[in-house]
Amino acid sequence: MSSFEQRLRQESVGWAQEGLVSGSQREALLARHPETESSGGGRFVAILGSVGGALLLAGVCLLISANWQKIGDWVKIGGLVALLVGAYGVGWWAKIAPGRYSKTGDVFFMLGAGLFMAGIALVSQIFHLNSRPASGVLIWWLGIVAIPWLARSKGAQFVSLVAGLTWIGLEMGTRGSWLEIYFSSHGYHGGSEVPFVGIYSMLGLALWLTGLGLRTTRHEDFAGLHEKLGSLLVCVALYILGFARHHWEWRSQEEFMVLHPLLLAGVLVLTGAIFAWRRSRREVLSLSVWWVTALVPMVALSAGIHLNDGGWLWSALAWTGLFVLNIAMIRTGLATGRAGWVNLGIGFIALNIITRYFDLFGTMLQGGIFFVVSGVIVLTLGIYLERKRRVWMAQMRAGKEVL
Repeated sequence: MSSFEQRLRQESVGWAQEGLVSGSQREALLARHPETESSGGGRFVAILGSVGGALLLAGVCLLISANWQKIGDWVKIGGLVALLVGAYGVGWWAKIAPGRYSKTGDVFFMLGAGLFMAGIALVSQIFHLNSRPASGVLIWWLGIVAIPWLARSKGAQFVSLVAGLTWIGLEMGTRGSWLEIYFSSHGYHGGSEVPFVGIYSMLGLALWLTGLGLRTTRHEDFAGLHEKLGSLLVCVALYILGFARHHWEWRSQEEFMVLHPLLLAGVLVLTGAIFAWRRSRREVLSLSVWWVTALVPMVALSAGIHLNDGGWLWSALAWTGLFVLNIAMIRTGLATGRAGWVNLGIGFIALNIITRYFDLFGTMLQGGIFFVVSGVIVLTLGIYLERKRRVWMAQMRAGKEVL
C-alpha cells in the first residue's frame, strides 16, 4: 500500500493541472510531508510477511499430510477450525484491535482466507460429498468475500478476487452450468481456450474499472490491487488472443454458446464503468477509447464471430489494441503518478513487439542471420525501453511533467 506521502505526491499532480492548487502550494505541501525510506521498507516487510505466511501454510499442510492417516476425522476438522479461528483472531488483534502490526495482520487474514478453502475440501473428503468443484469454490468465495471489506485486508481481498475469478472459470467449464461455454458441433465443452480468454479479458476490464471507482473512498487501499490485477488480465488476454489466427480454420467450424458468460461479463464491465466514472472521470476519459478498441477483438473472439479470414483480422486487432492500450497506460500512469501502469505498459509493449516479430517474420529468415538480427533487435529495444522507464520514473518521483 502506498504511504500518505507517496499518494500526496501522485495526486497533487492532478490537483495542480486542474487548478485546485498552485505550483508553489503543491511544493509547500510536498515539503511539509516529505517521502521517507520507511515506505519502501513497509512494502519489503509486507512482501516478507506474505512469503512467510505462504511458507507457514505450506509447512502446516506438509506436517498434517505426513500423519494424515493416523488422525481422526473430527480431530482433523477441529484442528482446521482452530487454525482458522486462530488466524482470524491474530489478524484482528494485529490489524484492528489494537492494530499495531497492520502488515502482519494482513498476512494472517490472507492465511485465514486460504484455510477456509482447505476446510471445504476436508469436509467434502471426509463425508464423501458430491464433488462439483465449482460449487466448492463458490462456497469458499461466499465465505470470505466480506472479510476484506470489514477488516480492510488487502491480502484477503486478493484471495477473494482469485476465488471469484476461479469460480467463474470453473462454472464456464462445467456441464449443465448456467455459465457453461458449450461447443454445439461436438456436444462437449472443451477444445478451445479462446472464449475463456475473451471472457476473462472482460472480467479484467471490470476489475480495472472497479479499482478506479475505489479511489478516494474508504476502501482506497484496494484500488491499486484491482487496477493492477485487472490491467494484467486485460493485457495477458489480448496477448493470447493475438495467436487466434493460428487456430482459426479449426476453430471456425465450432459453434460457441457463450451468451450467459458474455452477458455477465458485459454487465460487470458496465457496472464498473459507472462506478469508475463517479470517482476517476479523468482516467476513464483518457482510456475509454483504447478500452473500446480492445473490447472489439475480445467480444468478437469470445462470441465466435466469423468473417472472411477472420483469424488474421481479430489477431491484428488484438495486437493493435494491446499496443495502443499500453501507450495510453504509460501516458496516464505518468500523468497520475501510477508507476505500476508505466512498468506494465512498457513490459507488454516489449513483449508484444518481440513476439510479433518472431511470429510474423521468423520463418522468412535463414538460420544464423535470423538469430543475429533478432538478438540485435531484442537488445536494442530492451536497452531503449529500460532507459526510458528509468527516466520517467525519476521524473515522476521528482513531480515533473513527463508527457
